[in-house]
Amino acid sequence: MHPYLEILRPHNCVMAGVAVIAGVAIASGDPFSASSLIAFAVALLVCGAGNIVNDYYDYEIDKINNPRRPLPSGRMSLQTAHRYAVALFLLGVALTLAISIPIFLLAAFNASLLYLYASSIKKRGGASKNLAVSYLVASPFLFGGLVAGNPLATFLLVILAGLANTSREIIKDIQDYEGDKAFLKTLPAKMGINGSAKLASAVLILAIAMSPLPYLLGTLSSYYLLLVIPADALFLLAIPRFLRSPRKQAAATQKILKLGMALALGAFLLGSLP
Repeated sequence: MHPYLEILRPHNCVMAGVAVIAGVAIASGDPFSASSLIAFAVALLVCGAGNIVNDYYDYEIDKINNPRRPLPSGRMSLQTAHRYAVALFLLGVALTLAISIPIFLLAAFNASLLYLYASSIKKRGGASKNLAVSYLVASPFLFGGLVAGNPLATFLLVILAGLANTSREIIKDIQDYEGDKAFLKTLPAKMGINGSAKLASAVLILAIAMSPLPYLLGTLSSYYLLLVIPADALFLLAIPRFLRSPRKQAAATQKILKLGMALALGAFLLGSLP
């Protein structure tokens, strides 16, 4: 894959864009309107810029954890990457002016938080690191709701997505512990690997327990259950094995959670159908 595309992590960007469209649909807007399509493009650009700037500040860590990525492998220079990220941030935020000022303000806030996360919040470590990333992962639903003029309709989905991603982020910190410990004060470094594993599992169980609420409260239709039940099953099956051996199972578990979150995103889309 070309380094200019690879560094964006395009699958993550597409998921962010689809989450925006899901937010629009759930908030009873038109997911194929001009505003929705612009918002989709904004999500792609801002998410991609955030991934680039994250790799820019993680250069030394990635030489240990991910040496094949474009920056540590030498396929792209640090200066080029930084300019690329800033250009995408500016383009993405500028596009929102074609929708509304509230959308512009949310996009500007998220772009700023993405930069601050990579440059400083991550270095402070602890729960603030995981919570910041989880908000950013869940915020496309809020963004979509705002595009549709009904952000409250997506609030519960933001909570569910945030909880699931908080669990995944803690598990990913366990996976990256060896490379991170010399540079970052992550949760596993502060409270231990076993304690972090228990916390990640508890947060995930809370997300599973809350997952029926969008259907029970009438936010989403019964189609939501077709994919959220398999997603919950994946999450539940992953927990016992992970708790038995957190360090060995962290990589496999966070991949399972990523698959489950993709299913949950599909469930949100299906559930928006009447």
